[in-house]
Amino acid sequence: MKTKNLSQILGATLFAAPMLALAATETPAGLDMKYSWSDREVSAPAALTGTCPVHVVATEDARQNKETLGVSIGGPLLSGDASRWVSDGLVNLKNYGFTIDETTVATPPRDGITVKTSLTRAYTWQVGLKIFSMVALKAQFIDKNGVLQEKYYRAHGDKTNMWGAASEYVTTLNYGLNNMLPVMASDLVSLCKGTKVEAYTYAGPEEPVKK
Repeated sequence: MKTKNLSQILGATLFAAPMLALAATETPAGLDMKYSWSDREVSAPAALTGTCPVHVVATEDARQNKETLGVSIGGPLLSGDASRWVSDGLVNLKNYGFTIDETTVATPPRDGITVKTSLTRAYTWQVGLKIFSMVALKAQFIDKNGVLQEKYYRAHGDKTNMWGAASEYVTTLNYGLNNMLPVMASDLVSLCKGTKVEAYTYAGPEEPVKK
C-alpha cells in the first residue's frame, strides 16, 4: 500500500512540476509596450489636407494604477513604459500628412500646434476568447497664442485571443490607440485653422461618437 501511495505521489509531482513551470513562464515581468502602426482593426486612412506642423510633448502617465494593465491566465499584466508607448503613437500622426517633431516643453510654438497629453486610462480585460482594451487621453492643444483647447479622448479595441500570449494584450491596446489617432488627426486639421472641436470623443472601430 505504501509503495502504491508513493508512486501516486511521485507521478503527481512529476506531472505538476512542468505545469507549474509553464504557469511561471506565462506571468510577464513587464509587458513590452511597443507601439505598432500596423496593429489595427480598420484600414489605415489616407493623408489629410490642411495640415500644419505638430509638436508632440512626451506623454505624462497620469493613470491611477500605473502598475498593471489587466490580468491574464498567467497572472497580472505588469505595465511597461506607457508614456513612451503613447508618444510613439502620436508621432505616427505623420501618416496623416502632419510634419511631426518631439519637444520637451509645452510652450506656445512659433508655428503649428503643440500637443500635450496625459494618459488617464490604459487597461485590458477578457470575455471568453475576446480581449478588449480601453485607452483614454487628456489632450491640450497649444498654438502661438497659448492654450487653444483641451479635449478628452477615449477609445477601445478588441481582438480574439489566439495564442494566450502577453503580446496579444499589447496588440489590443494598439488597436485602441490606433482607433483614436484618426479622430485626433481630424481635430488637428480644424485646430490648425484656429477652429475649436468637440470637447470629448469616444472612438472604436466603428464611427466615433462626439459630444
